[in-house]
Amino acid sequence: MVVRRQSEERKDRPAFALRKGRPFSQRAAGPTEDRVSRESNRPPCPHYPACYSCPFVQFPYRQQLEKKREIVANALAAYPALTTISVPSLVPSQRQFGYRVRVKLAVRRVRGNVLIGLYIPETHKVADVSGCPVHPEPINRVVQFLKQAIEQLGIIPYDEVHDTGQLRYIDARYSLWQRRVLLTLVTRHMDFPPARDLTRELTRRFPFLSGIVQNINDKPGNVIWGDRFRPLWGRDSLLERIGPLNLRIPVNAFEQANPPVARKLYELVLDWAGLKGEEIALDLYCGIGPIALYLASRAKLVVGIDDNESAINVAKENARRNGYHNTRFFAGDAAVKLQEMAATLARIDLIVVNPPRKGLSPEAFASLVTLKVPKLLYVSCDPSTLARDLERFAQEKYLTRRVQPFDMIPLTDQVETVALLERDV
Repeated sequence: MVVRRQSEERKDRPAFALRKGRPFSQRAAGPTEDRVSRESNRPPCPHYPACYSCPFVQFPYRQQLEKKREIVANALAAYPALTTISVPSLVPSQRQFGYRVRVKLAVRRVRGNVLIGLYIPETHKVADVSGCPVHPEPINRVVQFLKQAIEQLGIIPYDEVHDTGQLRYIDARYSLWQRRVLLTLVTRHMDFPPARDLTRELTRRFPFLSGIVQNINDKPGNVIWGDRFRPLWGRDSLLERIGPLNLRIPVNAFEQANPPVARKLYELVLDWAGLKGEEIALDLYCGIGPIALYLASRAKLVVGIDDNESAINVAKENARRNGYHNTRFFAGDAAVKLQEMAATLARIDLIVVNPPRKGLSPEAFASLVTLKVPKLLYVSCDPSTLARDLERFAQEKYLTRRVQPFDMIPLTDQVETVALLERDV
């Protein structure tokens, strides 16, 4: 699979992009940036057009938002049952730059030069973006130092063709709340002799580091994560605050790339849920639990389901951390667990689904519609699979009442969307 940044898929698949430049991390999107971009007649990014993962960077921000609204509208218009749905303007991002709190970069050597960057679409070539306007500046500083350290310490970048080398990928997370960075080095083998010197230099130079972790991936190909993690220094997770929630986020957990926009999305889900305090709700593909915990603030009981057992364990911890004792979390296949919940719960009033880019599997969809819950909320990172699934729900008497897109990943053509469905009885 070729690695790009675009909308980050859940699980451990690569999803990168490219860029570099002066510190943009504290700049907010607004009319001034729109005007400067138009007057200079060039995008505010030194990597464009070599950077393929931010195709909308060439447009003023308002135009980006309208293009994304059209993407959602066109996806829905392709299905007969969805043609009358009105698509409103996107909920914008406060920042266009410095917003991306999760960064995954490939490490390669090309013609003697160390590259830290992203795969060019449809190729296995890496474009260097060791400094990027959409990354928080602390991450850029760490990545730029790593590029020098690889040379100075004689670290051998991974060679995908020959399956040789030491360092394959760099994964960095940033907490907007703590203002700290969690760094993961993905290596080809457990034995990584430069680890001690590299860790010492990193911790000496960057007091904002929270932890350094080694992941071991000894399999050929360009999937990022291996199965084994080893702490090299400090912690293996960050704390992030999203609205009222204090969440622990481990190195390999899925999280939205843009926490301020994620907060707005979670607040909308809670609003559209219309909970009164006596409802039983399910959160399907719950991950580490943010949507489930938002729902728990107004529901009688919330049950979270995810096939990732480690994510479920963290969701349980996050529930305790935030004082929500009206939650239950279960690891397992979505379709199977849905049937188990139907058999054990007195009723189910609401189901929220937040699937990966491929949307709902046929098995999960079949299990969902047999439950005949009165209300569904669908959170999607792909308008095409969202539209496909909404059409399928329409055939099962579920009417899509409204949709709301969000600009979770500015400068790209990716859109996060929430849809409200009600069963027509």
